[in-house]
Amino acid sequence: MNVRLESRPFASMVDEQPNEFRVATAAYRGPEIFEQEMEKIFYRTWIYLCHESEIAEPGDFKSTQIGTRPVVVARGREGGVHAFLNACAHRGATLCREEKGNTRSFVCPYHGWSFRPSGELLGIPDEARYPTGFDKSDKNLRPVPRIASYGGLIFGSFNPGVEDLETFLGGARRHIDIWLKRAAGSRYRLATSHKYGFNGNWKFQAENVHDGYHPGFVHKSAFNTVRKFDGSFENRELKASVRQQGHTRGYPEGHGTLEAGAPLESGGIDPRVRQAYNDQLKTLYGEDETAEILTNRQFLIFPNLVIFDFNIRVVQPIAHDRTEVYSYPVMIEDAHEQLNANRMLDAQTRVGTAGILSADDIDVFAGNQNALKANCFDWITLSRGLDKEEILPCGEHVGVYSDETPQRAFWRAWRSKMASAR
Repeated sequence: MNVRLESRPFASMVDEQPNEFRVATAAYRGPEIFEQEMEKIFYRTWIYLCHESEIAEPGDFKSTQIGTRPVVVARGREGGVHAFLNACAHRGATLCREEKGNTRSFVCPYHGWSFRPSGELLGIPDEARYPTGFDKSDKNLRPVPRIASYGGLIFGSFNPGVEDLETFLGGARRHIDIWLKRAAGSRYRLATSHKYGFNGNWKFQAENVHDGYHPGFVHKSAFNTVRKFDGSFENRELKASVRQQGHTRGYPEGHGTLEAGAPLESGGIDPRVRQAYNDQLKTLYGEDETAEILTNRQFLIFPNLVIFDFNIRVVQPIAHDRTEVYSYPVMIEDAHEQLNANRMLDAQTRVGTAGILSADDIDVFAGNQNALKANCFDWITLSRGLDKEEILPCGEHVGVYSDETPQRAFWRAWRSKMASAR
């Protein structure tokens, strides 16, 4: 394995020149690359675990993953947030078999060892059979060394020396702050996730979520259909094959955004309800800021968290050619029922498992993976807008809606982390 990797250093897989930005197709295929991504990206940086609403009460828990490592995140009886490997300290059995719930203790289904929601060993059946002086102090569940949250988004990292979360989020904090203001002074609550999988590399989905170049082609039939019906996203179809209005942004940390268009709070809602919501935003934030808050925006937090206006999507790598996606509708506590119904409708009809857009994307991803099996095809290009984007002093790159600005930011971060000696 090492011979293959050393013959093509990771740094050389992303080739950035003044007039072209290209990525080696080898970066999308092969278990060796995938294993190194787990070690150098997913186990070294911050990875999204859950939203605070999913573990709101003491004893609440959720099963998830950091890379390919199974993890449980739980609210302890003392109110703190804990995360640990989903593996019993006794014989390594999967401890928690449920996706979410509430418990006073986790009991291993193999031999009955029990643990508090904080991960501490609680009890060993027939403990008297163990030797005198048997050391139980190291038999707690293995914790995720770092846990932090921002705006209700809880992250974890297996790297004890990882930078603080706010530094990692960088310029993307601004977009999280804007997203939070859409709750109009209330709080978000995540609904049950929609789940789907595809036979392709996880990076296809990560690149796609802020790709403004593809919709007029990949989703043309969907937009033509939407024109004929009322719904939560009517009048947002592209007027031309390639859209220029709006912005893409890429940040040094690898995050990126796609911003433009009318607010999604526009369909299936009584005009009086919509006006009351808009007025509430204006009272809280003023007219100019409200216009920005209501701008359609979706962004990637590197490497695998996607935040839409109404939805949180987690891109979960399974193998180099297999990915699962978890899509969570985001509700507003205490909001008018029509607002939340519209949010759920968006998840069901647009970005969810059965949405008219997701199936198109999945088909493309699977086709990409199949095409890139051809070893004679060495490079793909991400050069759109390369010499036209604005580069700010902070390192943020700004392009138009169809530029590949955020994809380049993603790959710069990928290259930096993969080429690291650590």
